[in-house]
Amino acid sequence: MQQKQSKKSKEEEPIFNGSFKDQSDDENDDKRKKQTLIMNVSDTKYDVVKFVGKKIFKWILQYELDGINWDMFWTDAAVQPETLGKMQPHQKINHFPGMYSLARKNHLGRNLMKMRKQFPNDYKFFPQTWLLPAEYGDFKNQFVKGKVRTFIVKPEASCQGRGIFLTRNINDINPTDHYVAQRYMHRPFLIDGLKFDLRVYVLLAGTDPMRIYVYQDGLVRFATEQYVTPTTNNLEDVCMHLTNYAINKENPNFVFNNDATKMDVGHKRSIKSVFGKLQEEGHNITKLWQDMYKLFIKTFCTVQPILNHHYKSCQPDNYANNMCFEILGFDIFINDKLRPSLLEVNHTPSFTTDTPLDSLIKKNLIRDTLKLMNVSLKAKEEIISSRREQLQQRVLTGKKQKLTQEEKQILMKQFSEQRDQYENNNLGDYVKIYPLEDSHEYDKFIEFASQLQDNWTGANIRRNQKKEQSETQQFQISKPPTIPVKKPNTPQMLPKISERQNRIHQSIEPNAEMKSKTQSSLGKNIKESKRQVSDPPLPKQHQSMRNVQQPPQQQLQVKSCLQPKLFELDILSSQNRSNSQNKKLNQFKLQ
Repeated sequence: MQQKQSKKSKEEEPIFNGSFKDQSDDENDDKRKKQTLIMNVSDTKYDVVKFVGKKIFKWILQYELDGINWDMFWTDAAVQPETLGKMQPHQKINHFPGMYSLARKNHLGRNLMKMRKQFPNDYKFFPQTWLLPAEYGDFKNQFVKGKVRTFIVKPEASCQGRGIFLTRNINDINPTDHYVAQRYMHRPFLIDGLKFDLRVYVLLAGTDPMRIYVYQDGLVRFATEQYVTPTTNNLEDVCMHLTNYAINKENPNFVFNNDATKMDVGHKRSIKSVFGKLQEEGHNITKLWQDMYKLFIKTFCTVQPILNHHYKSCQPDNYANNMCFEILGFDIFINDKLRPSLLEVNHTPSFTTDTPLDSLIKKNLIRDTLKLMNVSLKAKEEIISSRREQLQQRVLTGKKQKLTQEEKQILMKQFSEQRDQYENNNLGDYVKIYPLEDSHEYDKFIEFASQLQDNWTGANIRRNQKKEQSETQQFQISKPPTIPVKKPNTPQMLPKISERQNRIHQSIEPNAEMKSKTQSSLGKNIKESKRQVSDPPLPKQHQSMRNVQQPPQQQLQVKSCLQPKLFELDILSSQNRSNSQNKKLNQFKLQ
C-alpha cells in the first residue's frame, strides 16, 4: 500500500521545467502561517529549491534575510557559528559550521595526508597531494631527471575548473603562490573513448553520531575530446584532461541532454543510466558502490571532531542532533580497474537546472532530502510542546535542570532510535551507509582524528592540566594533617649558626702564641668569674674603674674566647649538655 501511495504522489507531483516564479498572496500566507511551515529562501539563487518548497511541500516562502520566524532556511553560502547558536530547536538549516575543513582543497588535502601517514593502507583512495608553498621543497624533489611525471595544479580556493593546469616542469609554478598539487591519474576508465567523473550527492544529517546517506542518482560529466595519455604537446588541452562541466560546455563538441527520458545521451548523463550500461557489460557495480561508501565514510571521519566541536559549541542541548544537514557533492574519478578515487568535495554543489536531466535529478534530490530530515508541522509541534514543558518545570523549580552524562547519553540514544525509525521509512532514493552494525571498524579513524584536533587546538594540554590539578587536590584531601616538629638545626637557626662560625674564623689565629695567650687569658677569666661570684656587687663607680684599669688587649682576648665557648654550648647535643652542666656543678663546689 505504501508503494502504491508513493507512486500516486509522484505521479501527482508538479513537473519542474527549470524555472520558477513565486506568485503567492501575502494575505493568504498570513492566514496559513499557523497551518504550514515557512521556508526562508532569501540567500539562494536556485529556482529548484523554491519550487520544491512552494509546489511540493506547500510551504510559505520568506524572502527577508533578517527574518526569524522561519522553520527551514536554505542558503547557498557557508553557515557561521553565530547563526546556528541563535536558532530555535525546531528550526533547520542546510549547512554545518566548520565544513571548510572538507570543502577547501588545501584543508581537505592536509587532513587526508595526516590520516594517510597513520593509516597508509586505508587512506590510499586519493592522489598524493602537496600544499604549496609550504611543501614546495618536497614537491620540487618529485621532478627527477630521467622520470617524466605529470602533475595537476589547482588553486586552493576555487571552483568550476578555474585556474587548473597540468605541468611537467617545476618552473611553471611560482614558489610563493598558493596551490594544491597532485599526481595526475593518467589511466582513467573510458566510455566512448572519453574521460569522465562522477558527481555523487552525499547527505550528512548529524555529527555525533554521524548520519551519512548516499543518493543513488547523480551526474556523470564527460570530457569533450578523445582521451590520449598526457604528453608535452597535449597538456594544455583542458577539454581532454578535465571533466568540469563549466569548462566543457563551452566546447562546440558538447552535446546537451534535451530529453529527460533519455538520460544516457550527451556529455552529461545520470549515474543510473551509466551504471546500468556498465552492469550490462559485466562490470561489478555493487562493489563499485561499496568502495565509494567506504571512501565517503573515511573522508567524513577525518573531520568529524571538527564538525562536532562546532555543532555542540553552538547547540549543546540539542541531543536529537538534527538542526543541521548538508548535501555535499563528491567528485569521484574511476580508473581503468573500476576503482574510485576522491578528487574533491563541494559543500555548495550547483543546483543549476539548465537541462531536463538536471531539473529532474536535483528536484528529486532536494525533495527526498527535506522529507528525510523530517521538516514537517507535526515534528515542529512536538519539539515546541517538549520545550514548553521544560520551561514550565524550570519556572516551578526556579533553576535549570542539569543532566548527568549518563542521562545525556540515554536521551541521545532515544532520539537516535526515533530518527532511525522515521528515516528508514522515508529514505526515498537515499541509502544509509553510517552508522550501521559493522560501523565499529571506523572508530579508530575518528579517535585518531580527535587526537589530531586536540593537538592542533591544545585541548589535550588543558585536559592534562585539569587532570593533574584534580589529582593533587584529591591527594591533599586524603593526606592526614602533619604537626610541625622543631628540630635542633632548623632552617631558622642556620643563618645564626653560619654567622657565629664566621665570627669564630675571624677571631681565631693559627699561631701558637695566640693560643697560649688565650689559654692564660682564659685562666684569668675563670679566676675573675670566681671572684665576681664570691664578692658582693660593687657600686657603678667601682665597676667603671675596674673596666678602665683592665688592659684593652686583655678584654679583646677574653671576648674572643668567650664567643667560641658560647657557640659550642649552642650546638652541643643533649648528652654533651648534661656533661657540661656536671662540670659547672663541680666548679661551684670547689668554690
